[in-house]
Amino acid sequence: SISTLRKEDWAESWKLHFKLLEVSDRLAIKPSWIDYSPKPGQSIVVLDPGMSFGTGQHATTKFCLKAIDLFVLESKKPLSMLDAGCGSGILSISARKLGSAPVEAFDIDPDACKIAVENAQFNGISDAELPIIAASLDAFDAKGRQFDLVAANILSSALIAGRKKLLSLCKPGGRLVLAGILEKEYGSVKSAFEELGCKELFAETEREWRGGAFAILATN
Repeated sequence: SISTLRKEDWAESWKLHFKLLEVSDRLAIKPSWIDYSPKPGQSIVVLDPGMSFGTGQHATTKFCLKAIDLFVLESKKPLSMLDAGCGSGILSISARKLGSAPVEAFDIDPDACKIAVENAQFNGISDAELPIIAASLDAFDAKGRQFDLVAANILSSALIAGRKKLLSLCKPGGRLVLAGILEKEYGSVKSAFEELGCKELFAETEREWRGGAFAILATN
């Protein structure tokens, strides 16, 4: 049978599937209604994504979180970070909690941006500490700024179409985390970015999804 769910029903239904996620000993994601005592030195992101994408449960988000955690851990200084297509804000909030600064984010969906701002504030992060704006990748204006770490968890077609813009936002020698990619499409995405001076550092597959982390050797 087919029935229509009211919007408010959908907005509540994700709660059934949102569980605690321990990304590492340094980072955990939890919904507000779950009690959890963090490990020593572990940062907690409290998240209520509502209608926006990003709880950490999905393979693509999980890959990005692990990659961000690794790159921040490896760095001897705070990394600047851009969350391209931020959804609930989970990646940029996590990066900020792990010590990245400055951190910025944008999403094409104004409703997602509103939720991301609320989530950041709920985690004690001010608008000044994490500016979040509504913009497409093409329209996003970085005002000449480049970032040590850029994460883009968006569709393969958007990644390939916007690859030059994404690379223009990365510092030479920086890191680029790409996800939202079906495994069968990953080869095309990888080739498109390698042609412009990226080197794959590692990749991971979960179910039908594959994400990749790249070093920026040159920008075009």
